[in-house]
Amino acid sequence: MNDTQVFNVVAIGHLIMLSMWGGVVATEAVVEIYPFKKREFAEATSAFHYWIDLLVELPLVLAVIATGIGLVYLSDQITRLHIVKIGFGSLAIGVNLFCIAVVLRRDRRRLAGAPSGQLRKASLMVLVCFAVGLLCAAAAAVLGFSLGLTRVG
Repeated sequence: MNDTQVFNVVAIGHLIMLSMWGGVVATEAVVEIYPFKKREFAEATSAFHYWIDLLVELPLVLAVIATGIGLVYLSDQITRLHIVKIGFGSLAIGVNLFCIAVVLRRDRRRLAGAPSGQLRKASLMVLVCFAVGLLCAAAAAVLGFSLGLTRVG
């Protein structure tokens, strides 16, 4: 396999991982809204989101990071636009990793019997993380597609 073929395989893998990650995050946002409509879903949401983050989302985020690093390594040149895109993508990842930490801590507090107000604040933080991460990811996606179209010609 030549360098271009390897780059294309890694790029497709990166897009697949990004798509899966985006689907998981969108699903989690929907799940997180339920307790604000019906409080009896709060504990189930906390536990469910905990396991999604641990078993699905965290491995996907790590795969996105690995394939992104692979793309940088395999790229012939990195322009300023690439750096801006990488910056927005890194911000989205950073916000998501912070959100994962909030979710994991929230569930530990739930299991320890924390008051519902404290758990609700953590749930609000999760939704704020979703909004901020979505903006960063959208900027990275627009730049990424633009760079991809330029590369394809």
